[in-house]
Amino acid sequence: MHTSTLTIRLPQAQRAALKETALRLQKSESELVRELLAREFGQVSFGVRAAEFVGSLASATTHPTTPDSFRDAIKRNNWCPQ
Repeated sequence: MHTSTLTIRLPQAQRAALKETALRLQKSESELVRELLAREFGQVSFGVRAAEFVGSLASATTHPTTPDSFRDAIKRNNWCPQ
């Protein structure tokens, strides 16, 4: 990949957010900016975009414990008269 250099000026708050996010994601600021630009231009796959969310969804503590109770919950929540 052939690269070129781009110099931009950012407000201090934006630069701080960029640094913090890059550190949290364990990426360089340049890598993060390239990913953000690629995402904006639609050049990033869904897998790459969703990777930061893997394992971040917490399930409810009140989930059904048996298949029958799950089926009952679906029927109860989706019931309609016939």
